[in-house]
Amino acid sequence: MTEVKAEGNILNTKQYPEIKNNTINLIIPYCNEKEKETNLRRFFNTVVENELRKYKIFSLKHHLNGYFTVFQTNL
Repeated sequence: MTEVKAEGNILNTKQYPEIKNNTINLIIPYCNEKEKETNLRRFFNTVVENELRKYKIFSLKHHLNGYFTVFQTNL
């Protein structure tokens, strides 16, 4: 049996207030700055340039699983 901890849920707005309600979030893990830059480059190559301004892009430290890059846009 596994006990679920609130800090493990990245959608828990009390633990991770950066993840806003009524948003769509693409959340990608990274272990180092090189991986983070690769994730950003791939995202920028995928999204049309004039659509990029709709996204809030930030890093998030998950209490159990390390660092993530978050690409967030409103619904």
